[in-house]
Amino acid sequence: MKNKDAYLLSGAVALTDAAVKGFFEKPPVKNYGFAGNKLDKHPSVVAFVSAALTGVMVVAVACAPKRMKLPMALILGGALSNSADRLIRGYVVDYIPMDLLKNCFDDLAPNKSRNHSDPAKRYYCNISDLAIFIGAGLGAVGYMLDDSGAADRAASSEELISG
Repeated sequence: MKNKDAYLLSGAVALTDAAVKGFFEKPPVKNYGFAGNKLDKHPSVVAFVSAALTGVMVVAVACAPKRMKLPMALILGGALSNSADRLIRGYVVDYIPMDLLKNCFDDLAPNKSRNHSDPAKRYYCNISDLAIFIGAGLGAVGYMLDDSGAADRAASSEELISG
């Protein structure tokens, strides 16, 4: 993937999320903090850190090897939309209930004993969060499957294990 394509994908993710958020007169969830409302009492700090890390991601995508451009473009797209929300609104609009996603997987592998105090019922996410999650997963898989530097990673793993 070329840089131009990576930035186009990032923009598409951010614009898609922004378009969906535009359908809500009253957002289902206003997330003032990071995941799980961490630091929700300090939204200006959260906005600053989010914007700074998004800026780092803009540069990182340009410097990334080709195999990492797709994952990093997805992460950047999610970061762009969430950072824009924080800077413009002061919070991120979350609209996908996590239990909806969980129910999709329950249909594949039903769990007879449902826990009604399940935290998935309390948490929401958005398209940007899903893009960040998918990008991180693809990046991790890409890193593990990459043969270049495998010897270095193996040596590092052995050092960690042997202490």
